[in-house]
Amino acid sequence: MKIDLRSQDLLADSPFDIFVTGLKAKTVYVIRMTLTNYYNINVPMNLDPTVPWQAQGTYISDELGQISINQSCCQAGSYQGQVEMGLFFNSFPLKDKKVGLTSDLDNIPLHESFEVTVEVFKGKKQLGQTSFTRYYQAPQIKHQDLRFSKARVRLFYPERAKNLPTILVLSGSDGRIEKAQNIAQLLASQGFVTLALAYFGLEGLPKYLDRIDLDFMKEVLRYLSSLSQVDKDRIGIYGRSKGAELALTAASLFPNLSCIVVNSPSCAVLEGMKGYRTSGHSSWLYQGEELPFTKFSIRDFLLSKLSRRPKISYQDASYIPVEKIQGYLLLIGAKQDEIWPAYESTGKIEKRWQRREASTYHLEKLILKDSGHMLTVAYQPNSRYQKFAWQKVLYDSVKSWQATVEFFKKYL
Repeated sequence: MKIDLRSQDLLADSPFDIFVTGLKAKTVYVIRMTLTNYYNINVPMNLDPTVPWQAQGTYISDELGQISINQSCCQAGSYQGQVEMGLFFNSFPLKDKKVGLTSDLDNIPLHESFEVTVEVFKGKKQLGQTSFTRYYQAPQIKHQDLRFSKARVRLFYPERAKNLPTILVLSGSDGRIEKAQNIAQLLASQGFVTLALAYFGLEGLPKYLDRIDLDFMKEVLRYLSSLSQVDKDRIGIYGRSKGAELALTAASLFPNLSCIVVNSPSCAVLEGMKGYRTSGHSSWLYQGEELPFTKFSIRDFLLSKLSRRPKISYQDASYIPVEKIQGYLLLIGAKQDEIWPAYESTGKIEKRWQRREASTYHLEKLILKDSGHMLTVAYQPNSRYQKFAWQKVLYDSVKSWQATVEFFKKYL
């Protein structure tokens, strides 16, 4: 018996297949997959990454004594059916173990890779196993920790990089840097210089997402423009959720951001947060002044509960002036976003964009029907959406991630 990995590369955002040969024809086997030292962007940040994730499936070998976990139909186990990456996507942590999180950037782990172990069983007897590594951060990618007056960042760049397009990757309402880092590592592995940026929630930064001073962007952009690795005329920005709100706001203020991808965005500046409470102030400051914002409304909250759809009555002054953006813009949103009305926001952003004078820049939209707010990295397990068919959540994660990478490659 032989177990082979088939994959175009070793990156965590690429599909792979496990091909088992030398089996008895038309015979039942169990394949178990275990992920170790696995960081998952879709779970709470304090889930212990040393907890193994696992999935298993029952398959029947074909007439040649072969099984492909992507092409063979899984009869039972963690999932059923024939779906590319179905076994991996249905992996689940073996226990719910939480850990404390350090606020010191130097001590936050990189989570650059994880191990995948595949075992083949006939009954209770193990017939063989193999292990391999999948990378968020490819081995040729270097990193550097940097501290600015109002931001903490990790810079990722290909070895011997020179004059490359560069992407700022923003954290969302979770704060800290881990989720931005996960995305930045993969984008760097695709050939970009990237900068994972934390603006609250770490040592030396504001504790809460409240009146964040956007002047830090000037400092960061000035630094990037000075690096030999960076083409200062090709700097883009990526944000998801609250980070998308920030990305749109920053792009409207800083014209050297020439390519913008926002995932699950807000069309307006919203009220800041102090933990789970609203702050009574704007999320953002610029040049010492609070940006106009939409306040939390108990009426909207109650209507959202009754309709089971998020609702926000935006105040006119709080709309982000996207017509000022001097770059290409991709909007990604889900029709059934459960956190805020991202689908509605994409329409409002597009309408405001049309106020622009004719230019070479344009806007594109990707609207997804079968998932929600958590559109992150392709193929990564996401059990958040029990009301959706998991296959569709998987497909939407792939669509949104591939659209992100392709847009940056085309326009940055």
